Amino acid sequence: MVRQLRNSDSDSLRDRLFTVLNNNKVSADKAIKALSQCETYIRNRIMLETIVKECGLKLSLFIANDELELYYNLKRGRHDMGYISKGWEDPGFRIGDIIEIPKNKLDSFKANVYNILRFCATNGIGMTVSETKDAVTIHMDGVIYSEGFNKDTFMKTLETLNECVEKAESLLAVE
Repeated sequence: MVRQLRNSDSDSLRDRLFTVLNNNKVSADKAIKALSQCETYIRNRIMLETIVKECGLKLSLFIANDELELYYNLKRGRHDMGYISKGWEDPGFRIGDIIEIPKNKLDSFKANVYNILRFCATNGIGMTVSETKDAVTIHMDGVIYSEGFNKDTFMKTLETLNECVEKAESLLAVE
């Protein structure tokens, strides 16, 4: 979690940032872009952590890297509720979940994929299917643009996502 800085901490942090920027051989545009991304990252992370806490959920497995500004698994108690992620260039947050279907359930998947797709699409949840040698994987997700990200839209999207996951699991008889 991002902690609040005291004045002496912020002065020290600012001084360290200035040192890095002054010693770095990047253009002013690249330095400004990097600082802007840092500011956005801090604001998004604080906003997300606050909203998730207000919703009675917990975050685990934080990831940030070249592709992802942030990624967390969502939990209610010990129960997995999916994930939330945001790429550096994404205009919003992606709330998703993954279902793995063993190869021995492929007939059930083929018979029900259209019903699952239709149910999810009419509820605003996208679905992507990929295949490995051992399983078929369904990635389901909904997107909330940053400007509309609040407790209500987050909970509604998460509830809708979970309805889609439950529908798919019941049609496919997987858990």
